[in-house]
Amino acid sequence: MSFLKFNRSAWPTLLIVSALPRILGAFFLPNAFGDAYVYIRDIGSLSTKISTGSFRLSDLFGFWLPLYQLIAAAVNLIVRNGFYSGKIVSALFGAGSCLFVYFITFELTKSLKASWLIFLLLALNPLHIFYSASAMTDVPHAFFVLGALYFVLKQKWVAAAIFAALAGLTRVESWMFIALLPLFQLVKERRVSALTVAIMIIPPLFWFYVSWQATGNWLACFQQRQQYLDWLLRMNPAIARLSLINILRDGATLLVSTDTAVMAACITAACFVARECWKLQSPRLSEEEGLILPPLVVFFAFFGLLLVAYLTHQQPIIFPRYGLILFTLGLPVLAWTFLKIRERHPTWGRRVLVCIIVICSLDASIELVGAVGTVNQYRAQRRVADYLHDHFDQNSNTRIFCDEGTVQALSGIPSERFLNSAAAPKSQTEFFNFVSEKEITYLVFIKRSDSTPAQLFPDFESKETERFDLIMYSYSDFLPMDIWLYQVR
Repeated sequence: MSFLKFNRSAWPTLLIVSALPRILGAFFLPNAFGDAYVYIRDIGSLSTKISTGSFRLSDLFGFWLPLYQLIAAAVNLIVRNGFYSGKIVSALFGAGSCLFVYFITFELTKSLKASWLIFLLLALNPLHIFYSASAMTDVPHAFFVLGALYFVLKQKWVAAAIFAALAGLTRVESWMFIALLPLFQLVKERRVSALTVAIMIIPPLFWFYVSWQATGNWLACFQQRQQYLDWLLRMNPAIARLSLINILRDGATLLVSTDTAVMAACITAACFVARECWKLQSPRLSEEEGLILPPLVVFFAFFGLLLVAYLTHQQPIIFPRYGLILFTLGLPVLAWTFLKIRERHPTWGRRVLVCIIVICSLDASIELVGAVGTVNQYRAQRRVADYLHDHFDQNSNTRIFCDEGTVQALSGIPSERFLNSAAAPKSQTEFFNFVSEKEITYLVFIKRSDSTPAQLFPDFESKETERFDLIMYSYSDFLPMDIWLYQVR
């Protein structure tokens, strides 16, 4: 009897437990990060072009790879709401990720109890629910990666290649499967399928072609990203170099979002596999150790790529969402490692299980606190955005100066009506002239190191000025956020 038939009765429960909190979150939770509002804008633009018949392949070009936006745009043709379309698509992918984690755990452990427990760890994880309810690529990308890994374990190489290609059309880091998938097949079957390689080469070739069609330069996307990175490091010298404080902060963020128990389990499992190879004096592994090898390789490939990017300043800040894919990939390994420890040292089983429960609960609590803080920040941003939406005259030629991207996106005002520090002069006199010349009527002031007003006027929020009138002060106590809205006289 196949695995899917054996667990047919569990499907409704699995779907309800994984999908319900994520779909509810899509409607009632804010987006977890400001980039989501850029995705939402792109989704609306793509769906409009598709519905009007003006869509061209070059319209897919942008700062990010296009698959998620294209799927959400197709859904938006039915839903007719770009804001919720992106969130609902992400929520459904989040539920699918929970199911794949359940299947992968069963493949590794053959234990229904372990599969259910690991499934619940992901399905009820606050950070995963929060980002599943956000219009971003992190959760959809993890779904495709998990799908590729599942079919690798089942040795269904074409299906694995299709999922890997879909992941490669969502985020560029999954192009690593072009090397990983043939390696897995070579280890398992001593051969490499040309078809699987051809499928996985499609995403980079397709993206190079789209870039060339849109800009005449097949590397345009990567050049834009490098220009943005150079600007970010120039505007934030504190993150342009490695420091002990930054390393500790970013390391703690990654460890909590990956989950300390998951990270420890993956390292322990890797030691088990290395020890087995050493004992056998051969790279050939037993069937059990050979089964755990693909999840470990994929986990440490993503972890290593993130680590290298961080150390080379290609990814100068570690955000909590970066650990989500490591968390989802590492959960099945956590179950395998626990059962392996219990098998080898039966007296350790209860103590190890208690440690896992305590650590997972502590990390989940920290994530929940962070999610609540993000919701508070969103409310502060929402108040300013609503004021601008209600009072800014969109029929005039005036503009708004704003370095807070979420406020800009929430206001619903077209992006061309906003200016930010990237275009602003760096002296007070020139800045005042800039405000006058560009007909800026509102200034959204935040104390941030990359904000030109904050650099030029460090005490701006506490001093009266003849040029600006304070309209609103919006803030959140936890996590702290302060936004001042000024009207230009």
